[in-house]
Amino acid sequence: MSSRPSFREVQVTPVQVWSALSSDLRTRVVGLLAELALNVVAARPANGCTGKEVACVHAATVSKNPS
Repeated sequence: MSSRPSFREVQVTPVQVWSALSSDLRTRVVGLLAELALNVVAARPANGCTGKEVACVHAATVSKNPS
């Protein structure tokens, strides 16, 4: 009976996975990521959020020369 390799033994980098995909699968992945991005944008609240800091966030204070 052969033992299965542990999770650490079979880890691969995303570059290795991407290069092993066929052109059709790469195209499908890019399409799915684009669809995900579109859904994220469409799901944003329509309250005019501009992505700027909210009013309750305070800027970091810069101390003057402490010496």
